Amino acid sequence: MAILRSIDEFQLLFSDRKITTNGIYEWCEIIHSKKMIRRILTENYTLQGHGRSAHYVRKNKNTQ
Repeated sequence: MAILRSIDEFQLLFSDRKITTNGIYEWCEIIHSKKMIRRILTENYTLQGHGRSAHYVRKNKNTQ
């Protein structure tokens, strides 16, 4: 899936930045829906924190 590849690229290039919905939205300018990005992140990553400090980390493959 193209969005997951873009997230991997984002993580590779900006390893010091956390994966957030807004960060991926800015990185993937072609995706016009934050709701879609949030859904894909929720399905493939684990949300940590809440509010403005919330970010995603990759799910452990053993838990899927």
